[in-house]
Amino acid sequence: MQPPIHFEELDSTNTYLKNNRALLPHGTAVYTDRQTAGRGRFNRKWVSQEGGLYFSILLKPKDTRFLANLTQLMAVSVCRALEELGADPKIKWPNDVQINTQKICGILSEAVTDKGRVEAVVIGTGVNVAQEGLDKIDQPATSLKELGIHTTKERVLDLVLEAFWQGYPSLTENGFKTIRADFLKRFAALGKEVTVKNGEKTISGTAQNVSPDGTLILRTASGTEEIYIGDLIV
Repeated sequence: MQPPIHFEELDSTNTYLKNNRALLPHGTAVYTDRQTAGRGRFNRKWVSQEGGLYFSILLKPKDTRFLANLTQLMAVSVCRALEELGADPKIKWPNDVQINTQKICGILSEAVTDKGRVEAVVIGTGVNVAQEGLDKIDQPATSLKELGIHTTKERVLDLVLEAFWQGYPSLTENGFKTIRADFLKRFAALGKEVTVKNGEKTISGTAQNVSPDGTLILRTASGTEEIYIGDLIV
């Protein structure tokens, strides 16, 4: 893969790749120092403070059966990178990364379709590297710097991309089961009482497992539920 493309500022790394997908090859990665219109899951605003790593990857997969698992592969890849740097990250299903229950990484995957066919998938990732004062955002968060780990955005990006491309071929061929063991050992809520919120709907129970497809298996008072999407609250 070619080296990542750097910008000092973009509205959104995801938007840049979506708008330029026809001109750029599969595997193109871009990163920026600042985003003016970053977004998270469910169209939430992503606060892009100075010192963070904000990047996206353009994918043009031939096999689209396992698109929903690409963000989970990215979560595992981020964990591997942070572990290499001395941190102890955990995954909050489906794809947030936390340290000490504080958010350190968010991931947003977007598919671009034309007449029902997937043209491309863009995976955007934000990792808190050198920010300070993250307690001022809308949820508990931390950065590598606040944890006493001093590194560069480029070092984190290199480690994440290396891990991602190691796992990508097998995941696109065989699905989530290729990373399931790695995901589960970092899934902090396993066996705990949790609530999953999807819009106005909430469901509570014990996080019993993550299925071979990457869905959350929840044991509730009325039986076992399989959860495909939602916000996990421990």
